[in-house]
Amino acid sequence: MTDMNELLSMVENPTRRKILEALAREPHYPLQLSRELGISQPAVVKHLVMLERNGLIQGYQVESRTGPKKTMYTPKSEFTLMVDMRNGMFNARLVLPADNHQDTEQTNDLEDTRKKIMELDARIEELEEERSRMIRQRETLISSMLGAAAEDIGYRHRSLLYEMLNEPEKDVDDLSLDLSMNAEIARNMIEDIKQIFKQLR
Repeated sequence: MTDMNELLSMVENPTRRKILEALAREPHYPLQLSRELGISQPAVVKHLVMLERNGLIQGYQVESRTGPKKTMYTPKSEFTLMVDMRNGMFNARLVLPADNHQDTEQTNDLEDTRKKIMELDARIEELEEERSRMIRQRETLISSMLGAAAEDIGYRHRSLLYEMLNEPEKDVDDLSLDLSMNAEIARNMIEDIKQIFKQLR
């Protein structure tokens, strides 16, 4: 699944999140999930059908020693959802893993494995702290530009300025499309904005 809105609608439900957490740990069949989560089996099946239909999980048949075949479920997708909401900034992104898996040294030593995971967790936390500092710098740049021009330009100009700052890789045509604005009008508004900032220097 690559559509963020559909993905958010899937994971916003706490029961579906618990199901995904259980399946990420190991494959389960509906009765197992029902017992583990303390909800009815029909409710579990309803969520499983929805998650499978949207490509987050997949079911497969396994033989049972006590009766008919069981349908086991396991994750099918890998993703990271990132939402940043700061003063002057809102960003929501869906990050899909790259296909560049590096071989990791395998070990059957429990304490050695726990130590390595702890080291990885510490490094991830360092990277998250660095990312947070960079996001704060980005937010400050956007807020200062918006604040400097706030009294001199109208709402539509401020909306365009925000989009220009928040998505600097986009050209005028893309920006105007995002704002449902005529591209020529957007170009004229950008010139207005540039003139105002020249006067503020």
